[in-house]
Amino acid sequence: MRTILLFCCLLFLPLGGFAQGTTAVERPVSEQQWKKAAADLDYSKDVPKQEKPKKKQAPLADGPNPLRNFNTALWGNVLQILVLLLAVLAIGYGIYRMLQEPRNRRIARDGAEITEENLEAYLHETDLDRFLREALARGDYPQAVRVYFLQVIKHLSESGAILWSKEKTNRDYLREMRAHPQFTAFQRATGTFERVWYGNVPLDAEGFERVEPEFKALL
Repeated sequence: MRTILLFCCLLFLPLGGFAQGTTAVERPVSEQQWKKAAADLDYSKDVPKQEKPKKKQAPLADGPNPLRNFNTALWGNVLQILVLLLAVLAIGYGIYRMLQEPRNRRIARDGAEITEENLEAYLHETDLDRFLREALARGDYPQAVRVYFLQVIKHLSESGAILWSKEKTNRDYLREMRAHPQFTAFQRATGTFERVWYGNVPLDAEGFERVEPEFKALL
């Protein structure tokens, strides 16, 4: 009952202050009645909690800030220039490497590099005249005799006198040439080549001048 009485007192008090167009009615409450009504009330739980003070952030130190002076447009242009320079250097290096490659470098249809070591395998894909000139320029006369003989084989294959195959031997070609008018000349050129190339017979410039005409005549 005391609680109800106190509640009614508190409820009707603000109505007088907010009512418009009405006359406030005062209901006097004695101190004894108030103490009697509020004797059993506990206000300890109604104390508001104190908020913890927020930490103040330290002010930014005064002085030059490099980020303030950062110009993104300027650095973007610098990066573009650097990328362009790297691209130019890469292209220049590629051209340099191409120029450094041997001039006699040739690539076959299967992607292999044609060299003096594999001429027989790519007989119809290379310029044998060039290999002959290079061998003579450095004084490699056995290699020159070998290239001459390969030229003979290539011409005989292109004319249909023999059926060329990298698996065939010189004996196979001699059998195919047996009925050919140039059989004797081919047999002589084959013997010269085998003596010089497989027999390791020494051959100098003078000796090469003696055997070269028989290859030229056959060609």
